[in-house]
Amino acid sequence: MYLKNVSNEVKEITEKINELDKENKLKFISYALNLWDSGQINSLNETNPDLLDDSICIDIFNPSSIGYHDLVTKLKEYWNHTYKLYHLYRKEYKSVIPLFEKLSFKEKVDVLAEIFLILEHDELLSDNVDGYEIARMIIKN
Repeated sequence: MYLKNVSNEVKEITEKINELDKENKLKFISYALNLWDSGQINSLNETNPDLLDDSICIDIFNPSSIGYHDLVTKLKEYWNHTYKLYHLYRKEYKSVIPLFEKLSFKEKVDVLAEIFLILEHDELLSDNVDGYEIARMIIKN
């Protein structure tokens, strides 16, 4: 279910995400999207790129990069309403986090595209969000 050629690491993490049950899948995806929303998907893997000296060149990839400023907020509101995501306390998804953290900037962006394919395939998006279109926009960027 890959939208483009991706590294073996991206394939591995995508397979691990798909192996999770719905609740753990959403918890991991929520974690990854929070990183994306806060600018932590960047070329220097900085946790807080806003604190860097302005002279440092850094590529930051976030929802605004594809024209969806409030996408993560809307998705989380939908999941909290539909799946009561805030009530989920399982920890199986946490085993995928170190794999994601070790990826390069480009691979993290690829995983984000794959996440939207997974969400679309598993029908975990509201009707007004097209996961395929978002994945295409992520890859174009």
